[in-house]
Amino acid sequence: LEVAMGLETIHPEVLPRLNKRMTTEQYAAAADLLRRHEIALRAFVLVKPPFLDEAEALLWAQRSTEFAFDCGASVVSLIPMRPGNGALDELAAQGLFSPPALTTLERAAEHGVALRRGRVFADTWDLEQFSRCPRCFTARRERLDAMNLSQLVPESVRCSQCLNP
Repeated sequence: LEVAMGLETIHPEVLPRLNKRMTTEQYAAAADLLRRHEIALRAFVLVKPPFLDEAEALLWAQRSTEFAFDCGASVVSLIPMRPGNGALDELAAQGLFSPPALTTLERAAEHGVALRRGRVFADTWDLEQFSRCPRCFTARRERLDAMNLSQLVPESVRCSQCLNP
């Protein structure tokens, strides 16, 4: 049995603004209860929730992944924030939200996999919307797919057009 719980982020200012109604302390207590009953935990971590810029988004996705593993998660699923639900569209209009760059998702996945504390999966559904370069998109998607399957960090994609390492 595995229970999936949305951690979302451990950012102390963003988490309450997401109306999650769960603190990190409550999350840890729920995870502890699952662990004591020998129930596996899968954590969902948002990549670039509202109110964060790209650099902050990566940092907090990494910290949130580490926290999830500290709580005993055996799996962390990294979910890039997608517009289209109304609330995020309104925040985007106010300049408080933009979707993550594909490289941010890649770096968050690399970090999580490199920890070797559990499995880390990057959500690749409708991934193209996060790409800023059509030339290297396919290679980047294949790299994330390989990371998801192997739980190893493949060599980075180098692109002469977008210059993303």
